[in-house]
Amino acid sequence: MFSKRITEIAQIVESIVNTPSYVIYGVTSGGLILYGSTESGVLDLYVVNPSTGLKAKVAKGIHLHALAHPVSDYVVFTRDVSRGYELCRVYAVNIRSGELIDVSSSLPPQRVTGLAFNGEYIAWSGASGEEAGIYLARLKGEPELLVKTKGREFVSDTNGKIIVGYGFLRGNPFSTELFILNTTTREFRVYTPREGSTSVTPKIRENNVLFASDYEDLDKQRLYLLNLETNEIRSAVPEGSDLYEFEPVEYVDYGWSSDGVFWAIAKKQGRSHIFVDNKFLGLESGFISSAILHGEYVYVVHSSLKTPPRIVAINSKSRDVRVIISERLSEDIIQRFGSVKFAETTSPDGVTVPIFILESKLSGKPGPVVIYPHGGPWSEVADSWSPIIATLAALGYHVVAPNFRGSTGYGEKFRKMDIGDPGGGDMEDIATAANWAIESGLAESGRLAIVGYSYGGYTVLMQLTKKSDLWRCGVAGAPVADWEEMYELADAYFKRFEEVLFAGKRELFKERSPINYVENIKAPLCIIQPQNDSRTPLKPVLKFIQKLVEYNKTFELHVVPDIGHTISLDRRALAKFLFYTALFLEKYLST
Repeated sequence: MFSKRITEIAQIVESIVNTPSYVIYGVTSGGLILYGSTESGVLDLYVVNPSTGLKAKVAKGIHLHALAHPVSDYVVFTRDVSRGYELCRVYAVNIRSGELIDVSSSLPPQRVTGLAFNGEYIAWSGASGEEAGIYLARLKGEPELLVKTKGREFVSDTNGKIIVGYGFLRGNPFSTELFILNTTTREFRVYTPREGSTSVTPKIRENNVLFASDYEDLDKQRLYLLNLETNEIRSAVPEGSDLYEFEPVEYVDYGWSSDGVFWAIAKKQGRSHIFVDNKFLGLESGFISSAILHGEYVYVVHSSLKTPPRIVAINSKSRDVRVIISERLSEDIIQRFGSVKFAETTSPDGVTVPIFILESKLSGKPGPVVIYPHGGPWSEVADSWSPIIATLAALGYHVVAPNFRGSTGYGEKFRKMDIGDPGGGDMEDIATAANWAIESGLAESGRLAIVGYSYGGYTVLMQLTKKSDLWRCGVAGAPVADWEEMYELADAYFKRFEEVLFAGKRELFKERSPINYVENIKAPLCIIQPQNDSRTPLKPVLKFIQKLVEYNKTFELHVVPDIGHTISLDRRALAKFLFYTALFLEKYLST
């Protein structure tokens, strides 16, 4: 019977992992849509003719960043050249001839944090070891380091004459500012509409910079236009428009089409919609994660917690919807999913904690529940496709995903509540969500597990060491075990990340490190760790394991060789994480 169950688990994992993810990167010359997909097992670049549906692969094995421009036959992208350590080179490839250019060949590999391309110039922000900076290169020219930075800066656009982006530029962990870099004079101008506010992701068109900011309302991002000549700032969204009336909390992305039409993906309460020229186009439910406007069509990636990603075209005039690329789950998997629900609970200090729930049709109520804290911590669980959540529900577990303080999607005031207090109030929020699952009748008392990856993996270790009586078992993927040692091992980018997250309170590194509380663990623990992880390194995890041995705790360790932190880009790595997780839960939660 158990071997039959193992076969079933493997089939479920394979079916879900083999469902590709998609991201739209732009429009190339000839109106081809550039997108990324994991259909081959890793993230590759493709172009598709939206009229005919014909597609072609243009680059293999890219890493996170890629861009196209409608006047160029070239697309630019980054590729990890370090077996998962996220040290990348910047490349450009001609989509018609196949010519490949190593744009950053004269530089050491870098962690690239932002990329921009205007058809002629490529700009990026990168960090390597203790060095970080902003770079500019022509397609076939030598890259220049224009300015050195501290490591948490993000290039978002360029027109060749200026580069714009954002970062923690005033030394205040509770604010981010825009930068405007003159590529000729190298003048680095820092701009904020109000000191202490958060302004992000500037985009350029002529003399205007479009950006999102909370400077007028901490609970809502709004879009503004900054005139670079006059320094005047005005709202980008007219009162009375569909976008204005929607009152989004945050923006996923925004910009202009090549002929100057404004578009935006706006979100609130875990769902997002597309707006063109401030008019609502849809879709009514689920989540739009990326988009591009070209001509009268907007092309979007859409998904939900129960439906995998697909690329669809929406006519901005008729609102007709047409699927360009999709892959349907098997009926067996679809029939395992129950209802998607949104709920809220209240933490002991009065903070409201939003929760997404995906129920499993295979279990009654109460039944076995997995609490799934997301990574980040500046991220969220929305009504969008998650292979981890989908697999857990398909296996028979109700999944409760709390958006604890520090999550995005619920306003900057909520996100900033975690700064200076990681491993504090956020851990209370997660324990509160677990208790809510019992009190609501969803969870059976004593049958609660917790599964997380990255900051979610850190959360698992903190919950099992600090809330040890609450959990039947836990699975921690790529966790932070020791903030002190992680800081010492980090490059400039992740050193700056810890400094911002802890608001400079280095004295909290030790207090909020689970390695110092291993003796408190009662529940069985499974740790799944990428070998070449440069974000949450293997070394502190191995020291955590040594303490588990010393205290005679029940645990499993799986070190996955030759992969880095971002397992979502590698189907085999994701499948291993999910398979090890499923077998562990089968042993300690199902029975």
